[in-house]
This record gives sequence, structure tokens and C-alpha cells, in this order.
Amino acid sequence: MDIKTIATTIVTAIFLLIVLSYYYLLLFKRKKIPASRKKYSSITIIIPAHNEERYIAQTLESVLAADFKGKKEIIMIDDGSQDKTYQVAKQIADKHSGKIKILRTKHRGKSKSINKALSIAKGELIAVVDGDSVIHKNALIEAIKLIKPKHVGAVCSIVKVKNRNKFIGIWLHMEQLYNSLLRGLFSKVNVNIVAPGPLSVYKKKVLQELKGFETKGFSEDVDIAVRLIKAGYKVECAEKSVSETNMPIDIRGFTRQRTRFSRGWINILKRHLRLNHTFMQIYTLPLAFFWYLQAIIMGSITIYNLVSGYIQYFVSQGTWLSLGVLRFFFEWLSIIGIIRWFISIISGVNPLTIGAVIGLSASLLVYPLYLMAIIKYDRKLTFGHIIALLFMFPFWLVIMIFYIINIKEVFVKHQRNIWEK
Repeated sequence: MDIKTIATTIVTAIFLLIVLSYYYLLLFKRKKIPASRKKYSSITIIIPAHNEERYIAQTLESVLAADFKGKKEIIMIDDGSQDKTYQVAKQIADKHSGKIKILRTKHRGKSKSINKALSIAKGELIAVVDGDSVIHKNALIEAIKLIKPKHVGAVCSIVKVKNRNKFIGIWLHMEQLYNSLLRGLFSKVNVNIVAPGPLSVYKKKVLQELKGFETKGFSEDVDIAVRLIKAGYKVECAEKSVSETNMPIDIRGFTRQRTRFSRGWINILKRHLRLNHTFMQIYTLPLAFFWYLQAIIMGSITIYNLVSGYIQYFVSQGTWLSLGVLRFFFEWLSIIGIIRWFISIISGVNPLTIGAVIGLSASLLVYPLYLMAIIKYDRKLTFGHIIALLFMFPFWLVIMIFYIINIKEVFVKHQRNIWEK
């Protein structure tokens, strides 16, 4: 076997083992946590916002409407917006006199914005809601049910994409459903390392113990979860608590977001990846490292195979575009290619090798997890879900490309949490 085949087989074999670990966690039954009688009488909801004039009104209205048995303090902090975020927020605040406190700062970054609000927060609990997201009416109540035990430091919600009816939105929605499923599985064994921005609830005293959110690095939602687990706390996932976020669907916004995500993960791995006795350090963080490594290796190999195949079979014959070309790309970029590969092996057209078994098993076992996420959180299978499932590979490939492009972040010493929209 050549080096490319060996690398592909090894990476795919590791991927298969990881997917199998997800199925193990699906069957894993955690110990029942004794119900706590702890009652929280106050919560502060912090809403960091930068250039969110399109969404901030619906964010504030959803937070105002959310159920909570006690005092609800709302602090919206405008982090140097250059649009009408402040003006729109002020109109909502004036409409609901005394219920919303608005702070304005220079553009200092999301973490510093949250920390500023945290310094004046009066609630026993702290909820963070992104300025482009909405929370369901029962979202706070459901999250608080899981944060009562002493050892729980934070609870995250299920995340959906609100603007999923747009072209790329359904793929982004599928990604969030899948990520939410994994966070639920990881929380069973306390290795959930993401407390997503659309809605996560924390105990204030725990955040104060950790001295707030880290300002180094874009992925403050990952950093805070990792530090909570390191400090001996659990990060739970409330599967009945739902938030919906508006994702960037234009090329510029999507590029900025994915660049920020990929650079943020590198920063997290540089600061936190250490192999020690904690399960998080031998499972979730190495898992994140593998996803980045897989993106670089498999993304590069896939792009090479795709381009070289197109050149070899079509361009070299003088054909740039034809039905054959369209069929070639359709099979490469859709689940149809995997199905045809499976049929060809079953029928004896292609040999049944160890590499083929590993590759097919890994590929086919991922799709049931997506279906589980759809059924669990959306409760029905729509035409949009089907299209996204058929063509998930192009979305994966685009994400891989962002990981490859931003690998240079490994050599960057300092990364500030200042986002642009």
C-alpha cells in the first residue's frame, strides 16, 4: 500500500472507533442523581452583542418572556457596535421599563463584555444568551432543574438554527442538532467541553471562583467548560431546554465564523490539551485534536482524489463538462457514492478489503446518529433534513478546508477574543 492509502486507513480506523464510542455512550446508563431541593430565587441573564441590530429585539423579547420563578435581571451589553444595536435595544428597554439594563463599551471582545456584566450581576445564577439567539419559554426552567446539585457548575441547552430555511441553513441546523446530541452523550460521563453561547446557565459563585470568562482565544464557550471540569464541576446538557440561533448564511459572515471557530479550537488545544488521569484529557480533548488532524489529512486527500479523478477521467480526454462529469461529482459529493460503493462490494464488483470494511462502516454508522438527532430534537423528518443528509459531505469538506487554511494559527502566540460581524 502507498502512503496515501495507509494514512487514509489509519485515520478512518480511528474515526470508526470514535463513532463506536458514541454508540456505547448511547447505551450507557448513568447513575441516577438524587433530586436536590435547592431553590434559586434570582437569575441574571447576560446578553453580549456586537452589530446585532437585526436580531437583538427578538433576543430580548424571548428572554423577557422566558419563565423563571423568582427575580430575573437582564443585562444587555453592547460591545462597540457600529450599527443600530444600541438604539434597537433601548427601544425594547423603554417599552419594558426597568426590566432591562443596557451597558455600552468600546469593542473589547465577547469575554470582556460578559465579565463586565458579571461584575455587577445580582442573580445567584448567570445565564448567557448570544445577541443573535432566542430561547424557548421554558428554557431557563428546564436548565435550572439540572444545575441544582452541588457538583454541577453549568448547564447548556439544545441548540437549533433559527434561520434554517435559508439555503445553507439546513446544513448548519443539522450540524447543531448533531453537536447537541454529542453534548448530551458526553455529559453522561462529564466530558462535555462546550457550553454554547445561545444559552448556557452557570452558578455565579462558580464563575467567580474561576474569575470569569477567559479573554485569550475565541472559543470562550469551550474554555469555560474545560476549566469547570478541571475544577471538579460537571457541565450538564438539558435536553428539554432549547435555544435557537441565527447563523451567518452569506459568504462573508460564514467565512468569518468558521475562521473564528477553527482558530479558536487550535487555541484551546494549545492551552488545555494535556494527557493526564481525567477522562476529559484522554477522551474529549484528544478527540478534538483528532478532528483537526483528520480534517487536514482527509481533507487534503479528498481534494486531491477529487481533482485528480476529474483531470484523469475527463479533462485529459478533452471533456470539461458533460453528464458524466456531473455524475462523477454527484456521486463524490452525495451519500449515493457511499451506497454504490457498498453495493459494488456486496455484489463482488470491488474486492472486500480491510480498508473497505473500515471505510464503509465508519461512513454508514454516522448517518443513524444524524437521524437520531433529528427525531430527538425536531421530532419529524422533513424534506430539508433529507436533502441535508444526502449532501452532508460537501458541508464536511468545506469545514475541512477552513481547518486546513487556518492551521497557521498553531504558530500564533496570542489570540484575543474580539469578534467581528
